[in-house]
Amino acid sequence: MPTVSFTHTEINPSHSEGSGGGTRSHTETEQNPTHAVGSGGGRRGFAEIEVTPTHIEGAGGGRKAFVLVEIPPMLPAPQVTTDPATGIGQVSTTINGTLDDDGGFPCECWFEWGLDTTYGTLTPPETKSIGESFSFELHGLVPGTTYHFRAVAMNVFGISHGADMEFTTDIQINRAHALSREEL
Repeated sequence: MPTVSFTHTEINPSHSEGSGGGTRSHTETEQNPTHAVGSGGGRRGFAEIEVTPTHIEGAGGGRKAFVLVEIPPMLPAPQVTTDPATGIGQVSTTINGTLDDDGGFPCECWFEWGLDTTYGTLTPPETKSIGESFSFELHGLVPGTTYHFRAVAMNVFGISHGADMEFTTDIQINRAHALSREEL
């Protein structure tokens, strides 16, 4: 069952303290709303206006009118998946991601990557829409090193991170070392 909170604020208390004069604003918010069309879930706001206020201290005013307006629910933050790295070589690889849900708005997508899960390096952002994949080719990597990366997506409603993934660059073996190993 959703939790409902209610706030009552007097916006223009132009009358004496406690008289109840002025416009009032109310906000009713469901904590766990259902966002189906026509379900009534989500945030609602209404205004209480004294039509014929009485200006006597403590009187509380006159007749009141209420207007109730349902505010459309906030759309969700985007959802992004980190896909496995491809083309792993000694000093380069391609990291990949997919924008699973854009929350109804274009998203900026990029990667965070580095030697551990603190990442430390960002790729340039790309604008993507729902279902689109994105990738970035990394160069200048150290052979035989494990790197971490994750996909990131952001729209006007928030930011989301894909799961951490890792890849290890190929080990560099020089020909002289390989030949000496064969002779053993």
